[in-house]
Amino acid sequence: MYCFGWGRCYPWMAFLRNGLNGIFIVNYSAMRKKWICPPFAFLLMIFLPFELCLTYSCNQKPDKETTAQTDSIFNSPSNGKEVYIDLRKVLSINPRKNATDVTIQYDPFFKTAKKYRGYELNALVDSVIKSEHFDTVQAVIIFECIDGYKPVMDLSKIYDNTKGYIAIKDLDSNVKRNWPDSVEKMFAPYYLVWGDVKKEDNSFVWPFGLTGLRLMSKDQEYKNIYPYNDSSLIKGFMLFRQNCIKCHSLNKTGGTMAPEFNFPKNITEYWREEDIIAFAKNPSSYRYNSRMSPVTNVSDADFTELKLKIMDILFPV
Repeated sequence: MYCFGWGRCYPWMAFLRNGLNGIFIVNYSAMRKKWICPPFAFLLMIFLPFELCLTYSCNQKPDKETTAQTDSIFNSPSNGKEVYIDLRKVLSINPRKNATDVTIQYDPFFKTAKKYRGYELNALVDSVIKSEHFDTVQAVIIFECIDGYKPVMDLSKIYDNTKGYIAIKDLDSNVKRNWPDSVEKMFAPYYLVWGDVKKEDNSFVWPFGLTGLRLMSKDQEYKNIYPYNDSSLIKGFMLFRQNCIKCHSLNKTGGTMAPEFNFPKNITEYWREEDIIAFAKNPSSYRYNSRMSPVTNVSDADFTELKLKIMDILFPV
């Protein structure tokens, strides 16, 4: 029974150690005073070696590499609904092993073809899914970045014909470092790229400054914002998921790069509806040097649907 220090056998070990030690103390005193209790002494002779065996096996020093690849790399709760992969710990174990060079047809950030060195996304995720026995049915993958950006994709999408890569180095750059000076602060440590995505395809996310991956069931991720009791608000929820959740949060669900929409106050309590929509369409007209990109793919009617969803959080039916 080799436990790697994870505590899976500690409850049993504690029961045996505390129980046996208690018997020993009681019977030692009794035997010294009255010299009775031979049955307990006999039990001690049987179970004490077993206790010592458990204690030794559970306190053996773990293999450092195995521990680094499991316990500290990803952390999953006992309910199996969530797994977190710390990319810096995973990829630092052997930064060159299994890395591959890949050519990207069109990189939306650089607006041209690019070459990178990186790791296959689905191969990495597969290894964790198998080791953690994660249920992939109706699951999502959340890409977590240093700046709080958290785009979400259906987990099934990473297994499409288009392969994703966790890029660790820009091969078009002449510098020895992984990233050129102009983008190093933004892109390090990792950048998610896709092999065969057409320029007009916006269904894939390209987060840079990537630090971790989180696998969750959809019901777990959206339990605080999904309109279970009102199907008329599903469209507004989908609009929020497609356009807002990567930067903004609602009831603490979503990104932390931009303001929360409902906690501690709902945005509709301190912003007028017309200003909310106008700001989303043209942020720089309201704030100098705004980091937010204009929302150009949402109609006025859809903005109203989105506003109704946000207000429903404040005034539930």
